[in-house]
Amino acid sequence: MRAWCVVVPRGRAEEVRRALRDRGLLLKHAEILREGDRILLPARERVDLGFPVEQRDVGATFVPVRSYKDVVRVPDRLRPLLPSSFDVIGDVAVLKIPEELEAHRAEIGRAILAWNPKVRVVARDRGVSGGLRIRDVEVVAGEPRTTTVHVEYGLRYHVDVARAYFSPRLGTERMRVARQVAPGEAVADPFAGVGPYAILIARRADPARVVAADANPEAVALLRRNVAANRADRVEVGEGDARDILASVGPVDRVILDLPHRAMEFLPDALGALGPHGTVHMYGILEDAEREARALEVRYLVEGSGRTAEEVRLHDVRAYSPSQHHVAFDVRVGPG
Repeated sequence: MRAWCVVVPRGRAEEVRRALRDRGLLLKHAEILREGDRILLPARERVDLGFPVEQRDVGATFVPVRSYKDVVRVPDRLRPLLPSSFDVIGDVAVLKIPEELEAHRAEIGRAILAWNPKVRVVARDRGVSGGLRIRDVEVVAGEPRTTTVHVEYGLRYHVDVARAYFSPRLGTERMRVARQVAPGEAVADPFAGVGPYAILIARRADPARVVAADANPEAVALLRRNVAANRADRVEVGEGDARDILASVGPVDRVILDLPHRAMEFLPDALGALGPHGTVHMYGILEDAEREARALEVRYLVEGSGRTAEEVRLHDVRAYSPSQHHVAFDVRVGPG
């Protein structure tokens, strides 16, 4: 390409390069020419820094692509709004796109596909809604599908991002819970989705049984498929309302309430499903100031049910927003 170059002595080259960079005039990713004791620095335009300028043909240097933002083409004024992170589920990227960037959603999808060749589909996430926790998604680039296979800790999960909720960001939390399951335990997972908690526990721990259920029939169909695909023979699959499931499975040693926005509603039902001693893993999306109040509320509810709250342990799962965290509560319960 043709560019104006500032011609400087070798000893002044770095000083002038920085001056061009700081003024936004340095032509990035263009080759810097060397001719004897002269250095030619490519600039975006003809510029007067007290040195000669010459027009030259310059080549492009190799540019490492560290993010899709390096290749996406959107107006400069909108670049600060580009999503900085998103979920990759199997070969499907799922991301939230601000309304201001809606007209550029196909270009954002194209850039993600170009940046990561392992991604074959890019879907816009319009949010999770309803009691069945289903994402409203729109495929904006790549293959016209929402199904994929996601691998986590060597286990393969068939997922449909438009029909059953699944978050790859909770893999570490799922393993943390699975490692607490003692041999011979009975576990209930009434919000099982496609089965990542239940199947991991069945395959990595040594439970007597794991009852996995969901109210979403699409999720249950995928759950059955995943149980078979991973040979998780100790998983018993059910379908229906969580309260009905918990009322029918007891006594169990452990209940997982993976429903962070509404887990407190189901804590009495989880307590009713436990044997004399047991543990409930429940979750919340909380501000820092709400954590201790929620822990006290959990204790109050447990003791109000005639049980003993032997321990309420808090664990940060992940940041949810600039001011909120996804928090786990491990609630160990004994008899009254």
